[in-house]
Amino acid sequence: MKNLLVVAATVALALLSIIFLSPWPVWLGTLAAWVTTGSFCLQVMHIVKNKDTSGLSLGMWAALFFGVSCWTWYGHRMGDVPVMAANGITALLALTVIMLKLWHERPVPNPNRRRLVRMPGVILNPRIRRLRPLKASRSSRRD
Repeated sequence: MKNLLVVAATVALALLSIIFLSPWPVWLGTLAAWVTTGSFCLQVMHIVKNKDTSGLSLGMWAALFFGVSCWTWYGHRMGDVPVMAANGITALLALTVIMLKLWHERPVPNPNRRRLVRMPGVILNPRIRRLRPLKASRSSRRD
């Protein structure tokens, strides 16, 4: 029920913003940029809090990073500061999500891994399938 209310409130706010801010397109664009960039901030905070990135697609985030990086450069070339700023911040946040995903899903050493233990009188050779005792040296033989 809570999710349905969030979606309904979001749709209502979007419609109200479009209706009331249509005469001022710069304000509408500014609001859109802040809300869009803020949504990525929420995703980064969620990942940092839960340390779980298993449900995220690395390819999608890489494509998003590429796209908003291109938009940032486009804004720079056109001299459009709002496009450049909003997409630049979003690119940094997308890169942060990519780095967190790679960090949280890196291979970690297995703490339960068996280790070789040195035992006097036993040769541990990986090519030998069974353990065999060391042959006594000539000086240690008793005649």
